[in-house]
Amino acid sequence: VYATPFQQENIDFALATARTIIQYYVKYFGIAYPLPKLDMAAIPDFVSGAMETWGLVTYRETSILYNSATSSTANKQRVAGVIAHELAHMWFGNLVTMKWWNELWLNEGFASYIEYKGMHEANPDWGIEEQFIIDDLHGVLNLDATLGSHPIVMSVENPNQITEIFDTITYSKGASVIRMLEDFVTPAIFQEGVTRYLTKLAFSNSVSEDLMRELDELVTSVSVSTVMDTFTKQKGLPVVTVTQNALQYVLHQQRFLADQAANETEESSFDYRWYIPITYVASSDTPAAEPHRIWFPNDRNEVAIDKPQGSNWIKLNYRQIGYYRVNYPVEMWEQFGEALQQNVNTFTIGDRTGLLNDAFALADASLLAYNHALDLTRYLSKETEYVPWSAIASKLKTIRNLLYNFNSYDDITSYTQTLVSEVVQLVGWDVPADGEHMKNLLRTAVLDLACSFGHPECLSQASTRFIGWLNNGDIIHPDLRSVVYTYGIQSGVSVADWDKVLQRFRDENDANEKTKLMVALASYPDQRTMRRFLELSWDTALVRTQDQLSCIQYIAANRHGEQAAWEHVRENWPRLVARFGIGERNLGRMIPSITGRFTTQARLYELEDFFARYPEAGAGATARRQALENIQNNISWLERNEANVAQWLKEPSV
Repeated sequence: VYATPFQQENIDFALATARTIIQYYVKYFGIAYPLPKLDMAAIPDFVSGAMETWGLVTYRETSILYNSATSSTANKQRVAGVIAHELAHMWFGNLVTMKWWNELWLNEGFASYIEYKGMHEANPDWGIEEQFIIDDLHGVLNLDATLGSHPIVMSVENPNQITEIFDTITYSKGASVIRMLEDFVTPAIFQEGVTRYLTKLAFSNSVSEDLMRELDELVTSVSVSTVMDTFTKQKGLPVVTVTQNALQYVLHQQRFLADQAANETEESSFDYRWYIPITYVASSDTPAAEPHRIWFPNDRNEVAIDKPQGSNWIKLNYRQIGYYRVNYPVEMWEQFGEALQQNVNTFTIGDRTGLLNDAFALADASLLAYNHALDLTRYLSKETEYVPWSAIASKLKTIRNLLYNFNSYDDITSYTQTLVSEVVQLVGWDVPADGEHMKNLLRTAVLDLACSFGHPECLSQASTRFIGWLNNGDIIHPDLRSVVYTYGIQSGVSVADWDKVLQRFRDENDANEKTKLMVALASYPDQRTMRRFLELSWDTALVRTQDQLSCIQYIAANRHGEQAAWEHVRENWPRLVARFGIGERNLGRMIPSITGRFTTQARLYELEDFFARYPEAGAGATARRQALENIQNNISWLERNEANVAQWLKEPSV
């Protein structure tokens, strides 16, 4: 591993992790590493997270350097994840390369899935399998429920399109459907199929069909190609709706859209129907029972499941491994909530997370009344696992952002403060020396949620620790730094103090620490200071070029910086294009990110006006469509859901 002299101390973790993972891949793929060497280099200013150049993998510093004194548990996991991803490419992408860019998912989707196996091998106690749900699946389910999505395999004809498809669909939907594929063919057959594919096509080029063909030869019960084509060759995802009669549960499928009124103009050769591998557990199953499995072919209108003896509910999509959502009769949603309140472990971590995620997505889309999704959150005071908390934290923040201009904003704030109180007590502010990985992640997620919702005790802790760090040089544990810096700087400190933090940011060499300080600087509750920071972001001696777009997005995520950032981008668009190039995908993607919380027609007009003034989208064409659709969805969400949410928050809790 190569790094600058400053960073020489921080490469040991990467070296040890890479060794474990590469040895595991050699064993897993059944193919020796094909080159005489494998070097990894930490590059100080690097546009991507990393690049899988064969035998010399290059990384951004935050993706490879780890120092136990300054790096958090999340930083450590990030390094292991990126290494596991890039090293998977030594086989998938390098040894066997796709024929053309329309098959990019074969490289990226695969590496994005296989990295979890590599990480699990290196760190079996990290709970990596469940984290897939929040790190890859949930985000792409949201994106894929919009008209602005695209199929995994699509035609690619010019450089801008090539750049554009290095996106969430290619990586995360690709990984999600591969995860589902492995589950229905079984891990052993999946592994054998992958080895046969890599062996047969070593040092040559491939298309998706090559891999599917190998699996089809090994699987007799179903045509793998037929199933997978419905997920890779059309955009979107299905929602399976469960109804019941005296003897059966009856399943129907339809396309799931975030806005049911959205008008799709693009045709699909599968007519937006999917060949779905259905898994389920019933209330009468023993806790350790394997899930039941059936198929829902894309040419069937319904599929029925006989009610198991003595069962009063059925839970589909075991551990949220399938790429689909599920809706249930209202009484069944209520039963899930009651079962969880009585015993959190009625469902696996993946199932609890999946229920929360589905309930809110269905409620957002008006397929389930919002009060039922909110009712499900009541059990969370007993939840002690990181993955469900992480899923619900981002959801509650989103809802609260949408309610910013309404009275219900205060109600959801106080509800969440109460909801999170018990688990805040449980995790506390003292990180034990031998802290468990998952508990450390839970602590950071919960304290961040509590502080962002103004939990008084959490804010006072953050403030006290921040002042001690700023004035007395107190050492803050790496896992608490992002929370302490970000919320401490919001607790009434002066502009002179902000400047002090800026100086520390300027002097800091550690890439992970720099990011935490940048986020804190961008969180300061003062618009004038945020305008100043936006101007400073152009100074490459202060903010590296690779970090400028992130810096603008951090400022936009601050209520006091949102307007300033939006104005700055519009006023400086030609300058940004001159610096990054219209073919830089991250430039295009900044737009949906900084406009993501807009909720009014006036804001939508501003965005349309901006696009009309600068019609050349380059590699940001898809991002522009997504940005407009997102604001429209926010406006519709408020029309449909605000009253119901406000009503629920007013009712005394049961």
